[in-house]
Amino acid sequence: MARRLRYVPSGGALVEITCRTVQGRLLLRPSAGLIQVTLGILARAARLVGVAVHAYVFLSNHFHLLVSVSDAQQLASFMNYFNSNLAREAGRIVRWREKFWGRRYQAILVSNEEEAQVSRLAYLLAHGVKEGLVASPYDWPGAHCARALVEGKAVSGLWRDRTLESRARRKSLPLDPGAFVEREQLTLAPLPCWRSLEPAAYRARIQALI
Repeated sequence: MARRLRYVPSGGALVEITCRTVQGRLLLRPSAGLIQVTLGILARAARLVGVAVHAYVFLSNHFHLLVSVSDAQQLASFMNYFNSNLAREAGRIVRWREKFWGRRYQAILVSNEEEAQVSRLAYLLAHGVKEGLVASPYDWPGAHCARALVEGKAVSGLWRDRTLESRARRKSLPLDPGAFVEREQLTLAPLPCWRSLEPAAYRARIQALI
């Protein structure tokens, strides 16, 4: 199967990203540990690569992200870091050692039109509800951006430095479980079309969508 083309116009763009687990397996089924790992890796990837994350939702067999990137290389670097680390850490949690993702992620450019951007955000916010799994996006037990957007608060998660941990093991050093764990924080950026809104007005619009 041919690889999908990755194109980002000059000046950057808003991109909706979708990625699914292999064979639709429930490898991302919600748990407290997976939420911490997922948000930690997402926050770290965004910080290191310089990507603006606007929204996210993780269901049991796929996830969606709404991000702004400057070019195709930045998008590729971000997703390579995020997907590879999430596959390893989530695989450890569910004891899955085989291929994790079904195929390469899908990246769809979203136009500068307000209607298009708001429509994609509303689509992400509806996850969990539109499948009939929960009555409100606030009720979804996995990682979901709804509450963070409405409350205007940063989210955080855990990043485990496996490189340092591996070096310590090779040197037979005493292993403190918390010595290799860092907390990463992610502040969700407003949609480009609503960037000029005051924070309270932005949160009110998100609430109206929900």
